[in-house]
Amino acid sequence: MREGASNQQSLIALPSPRPRTVFGPLADPLVAVLLAVLWVALLLRFQLGGEWDLSTSGLFFDAANCAATASAESQRCRGFPLSGVPALSTFRELMHPVPAILGIVTLVFLIVELRMGGTWRNPGVRLKAVLVATLIAGPGLIVNGVLKAHWGRPRPWMTEDFGGWLPFVEAGVYSNYCTSGNCSFVSGEAAAAGWLMCLALVLAVHRYRAYAIVVGLLAIAMAGLRVGFGAHYLSDVVLGFLMTVVIFAAFAALAEWSVSRRARSG
Repeated sequence: MREGASNQQSLIALPSPRPRTVFGPLADPLVAVLLAVLWVALLLRFQLGGEWDLSTSGLFFDAANCAATASAESQRCRGFPLSGVPALSTFRELMHPVPAILGIVTLVFLIVELRMGGTWRNPGVRLKAVLVATLIAGPGLIVNGVLKAHWGRPRPWMTEDFGGWLPFVEAGVYSNYCTSGNCSFVSGEAAAAGWLMCLALVLAVHRYRAYAIVVGLLAIAMAGLRVGFGAHYLSDVVLGFLMTVVIFAAFAALAEWSVSRRARSG
């Protein structure tokens, strides 16, 4: 009897498993740190040389078509035939506003939930807030507000390697060659597609696997077309896409940490 009672007490004394958060493993601070380290490592690798960027864009470049469509009136030739495929152009036009629309819808639901008495302790409130904050901070402020507007990296079709008139510039290297304010580093659409990937990861955490796969594939296709169209290099797309996921993971970790901190202090 004593042995049985002792075993029962030891079982009772075992700590309960950590409750699953609305973000799943994405809220683990280690995930955010590892993703940030990966982002920096990729940036440094792309800066070491442009072979990855040039070779990838070269797969979609048609020199003969570029020469045939070059003219004295325009500095741009049609060296990336995929950009002229109607089905792909339509897909791009349809997907382009999707993240912004979903972000606005998420914000509206968040405001409604807060007005109905929702608090920060509500997992749904935290999820919506992190999604909205990620979209604003990542594709909105950091990518379009800072990097694309001020880093000056020419797009592939602008460079001499692909029928243009400007030199190639490695990822992350500041230059003043592109002065339009809408330059190549990093891709805004890829960053927005990264936000869709964050949504897909959340769906996967909650076991909506079919929806997660569809949204994830759409996100990858949306980002990948920017390389195929000659609008961005591989580095612009990969770093823009991953940047949004890093920001999402960091915000998720911060949100769950704030709740656990309040619970301990309360």
